[in-house]
Amino acid sequence: MSTARFISFLLLISLAPALRQPVSAQEVDCTVQVNIDAVPTTNKDLLNTFATDVKEYVSHMNWGGGDAAEKVKCTLNIFVQTVIGENRYSAQVFIGSQRPRFNSNQSTAVVRLFDELWEFTYLRERPINHNPYTFNDLASFLDFYMYVIMGYDYDTYDRLSGTPLFQKAADIARMGQSSSQKGWQITTASFSRSQLIDEILNAKFEPVRRASWTYHFTGLDSLSTSPARAYQNMIGALESIDKVRKGADPRNLIIKTFFEAKSLELAEVFKQYPDPSIYIRLSKIDPTHQKTYEEYRTGKK
Repeated sequence: MSTARFISFLLLISLAPALRQPVSAQEVDCTVQVNIDAVPTTNKDLLNTFATDVKEYVSHMNWGGGDAAEKVKCTLNIFVQTVIGENRYSAQVFIGSQRPRFNSNQSTAVVRLFDELWEFTYLRERPINHNPYTFNDLASFLDFYMYVIMGYDYDTYDRLSGTPLFQKAADIARMGQSSSQKGWQITTASFSRSQLIDEILNAKFEPVRRASWTYHFTGLDSLSTSPARAYQNMIGALESIDKVRKGADPRNLIIKTFFEAKSLELAEVFKQYPDPSIYIRLSKIDPTHQKTYEEYRTGKK
């Protein structure tokens, strides 16, 4: 255990004896749902074990490399769009994850992503095999997002501790870019796997990752015990993100990803904040969700 992680763990014990250790977040408990309504009837039977196979694959891999005291909860909602060849399909996928809030029966969303362009080959009754050195349009996609989920989860417990997992995701993205598969190139589309992981590992956006730790570990996890300090830390984290936002390309994904997961939570959490003008500040920091913050400010929610 690194010195930084050890110090964070001691702090965690002092604040939250029941909260899991960050080093224990290595495996996932993943809910997998597959929608095949758009698939022709003649092909539906070929996908009747797809959800089970994906769930078994992602849930039995040890993504973080250690023993899990508590599994990371995640969701994969796969919407198969078309049949593009023999045993080949295109799909859109929602990827989500959450982790518990200390001293609360609530959870907090950590990742909420929507990937609109996944093409893969699936053969019923053929196992999905993990090979970190070979690109596979099915397994590599799942590997990429499991490492992203785990990296984000780690970052909420210990500053930048998700880096090794993000680096694994980046290795997969580079293999994907070298392949002929769609969805791995950095394009002008609204979302790109490769762009997201590039930004996550870019030093320019490191303050966003550090702010995630501040927001979760010293903010949300302390709301029930030290609300004044928790709110102060959360606002400081948001202001750090805003500082990066003002100097970044507006098409960046890392900040968009943070607020896609957090906007509703922010609006709800700050209902207990003594100064309602906080919603005006939130609207300036996260203008994409200005309508949500305004509804909470005016009491329409």
